[in-house]
Amino acid sequence: MHGKTGAPSALSLPDQSAAYLAAIVNASADAILGTSLDGEIKSWNAACERLFGGSATDMVGRSVFDMVPRELLAEEKALRERIAAGDSIEILETVRLTKDGRPIEVAITLSPIYAPAGEIIGISSIIRDISRAKQAERSAAMLAAIVASSSDGVVSKTLEGVVTSWNRSAERIFGYSEAEMLNESIRRIIPPERQIEEDRILATVVAGEVIDSFETVRVKKDGTPIDVSVTVSPVRDSAGRIVGASKIVRDITETRQTKQQLHVLLAEVNHRSKNLLSLVQAIARQMTRHGQQLDLERFLERLQAIASNQDLLIQNDWRFIPLTDLIRSQLRSFSDFIGSRISITGPYIELPPEAAQSIGMAVHELATNAAKYGALSDDHGRIDVSWASEGGTFRMSWIETGGPTVSPPARSGFGSRVISDMVRLSLDATVDVLFPPEGLRWQIACQLERVSRGRPDARQ
Repeated sequence: MHGKTGAPSALSLPDQSAAYLAAIVNASADAILGTSLDGEIKSWNAACERLFGGSATDMVGRSVFDMVPRELLAEEKALRERIAAGDSIEILETVRLTKDGRPIEVAITLSPIYAPAGEIIGISSIIRDISRAKQAERSAAMLAAIVASSSDGVVSKTLEGVVTSWNRSAERIFGYSEAEMLNESIRRIIPPERQIEEDRILATVVAGEVIDSFETVRVKKDGTPIDVSVTVSPVRDSAGRIVGASKIVRDITETRQTKQQLHVLLAEVNHRSKNLLSLVQAIARQMTRHGQQLDLERFLERLQAIASNQDLLIQNDWRFIPLTDLIRSQLRSFSDFIGSRISITGPYIELPPEAAQSIGMAVHELATNAAKYGALSDDHGRIDVSWASEGGTFRMSWIETGGPTVSPPARSGFGSRVISDMVRLSLDATVDVLFPPEGLRWQIACQLERVSRGRPDARQ
């Protein structure tokens, strides 16, 4: 008589274990496939189908080499030879192809499959899609490269103001190295009188707001204050919580200096424009005194003389005009005579704008008078223009010889007032205008500082 036995199970214990393991493999989020040693696909789980696009029916029986890019086939064969010899490979980052031929970045773990007797009969592959992770890694590397190479200082800090990153441009702008600033307070570069700004900045960041192009002053390592433009933004973690702040700093010291210089220049241009307008009005008034009709041609000549002075000033940034250049400019209508009938001699002197205006107008009037009545009205006259300085006194003369006999004018016109009154008043000078028979003589003397912005003997 046989003893009583329990109800038979649907699967034996080994069969139950195999089914359990198969269920685990099929439910895995990672793609798991098995191949023979020669690469024929023997198993293909659900994750393989999601990752590569082919079902188990489509893929089982195909070669695993169909999933490998052509340029990686030699590498794959070498790897499989290692596994067939009993080796294992963990987390190999490489590229595989989907069913439709699209490349994807993956991390693969390769292991040998053993038969019960211990011989290796196949290879298992556990494959994870790392395309997003690699793309994020590349994006992070790109951002890091952009930050590192930025011409602006890029700094990050905690909500307590402790520096957590400090790029090369921040080193250049402030003079502190990355090692000197990491884990140190950002307040190190903030002047004592501006520390309250950092409190306001941090409060704004905590509120989730951005501070855009805030112009302020910071301090370099050597104590030098610099003008900067700062943009501050909150930094959030993966959960959206604000955990710090990023700061972009731009050195605007030169920009502010340029703006200040431009402001000064514009004020100077405005001042000079008003002076020029006053001068033009004065010329017009003088030329129409006592009901006299305006000589338009002569009026335009005088305006052209003023314009020539302005051209020279612009060429020298509104700062000065070399005296030799001024005289040659006013005598350009007689340039053929310079060196033969017109002599120009004297040391190099840079005239400030006010002196250049009055001397330039005087030379223009003298040249016009010489062409009409004096040394340049015939073929024999000469003009000697010279200047010198001695003991802080500047002297200049215009001497005509060899031309027609001259005599004092019957009346004093506007030209006479230009060569005498204008020069005397603008330069606080003594002016002598003489009319000996051999030719006009014009001489002035004034303090050297009225006509020179620097040393007159610097260049000849």
